[in-house]
Amino acid sequence: MSTISNNVVFIINKIREVCGEAPGKKRLQKYVFLIEEKGIELGFEYGMHFYGPYSEALDSTTALLSAEGVINFDYSSTTHFINVSKDIKDITTNGLSHGQIDTINDLIHHFKGYSASDLELLTTAIYAFNHLKDKSKSSVIAGVQKLKGSKYSVKQIEESLKHFPYFNKYIPG
Repeated sequence: MSTISNNVVFIINKIREVCGEAPGKKRLQKYVFLIEEKGIELGFEYGMHFYGPYSEALDSTTALLSAEGVINFDYSSTTHFINVSKDIKDITTNGLSHGQIDTINDLIHHFKGYSASDLELLTTAIYAFNHLKDKSKSSVIAGVQKLKGSKYSVKQIEESLKHFPYFNKYIPG
């Protein structure tokens, strides 16, 4: 497996371990985006998608891992849960320092109670912030509303902005 694939398998397994259930495809996309926002370069680029930031390369990586039998998708519910194959005994990380692994663990613990929708809102707000010239609170809220329409209230968006300092992002009033 490639370095990127090993790290994706590690993250899938860590989410399951910390959160008590396998991640769905949407949740995995959001966690990997947030990990990269914490400064850990995993090699994925993101564009805006219906459910927030999305990496086609990450989706392709999970499809390849599934074809190789390393992970499997559980399609029995509306969420497509991703499980690491029981045959995989040794999950390694390639190119990640102990500090980066600690950061990944901290991030997953920090957001473990968040729904996929909560993570979608947070990642969309960060994506908007990253792509706006005006980084003010009102501009970021307007950016999220432009991307998400009425899916989230202003109050919900403001709540998500409270997590920005965790990512070393600061929004002037």
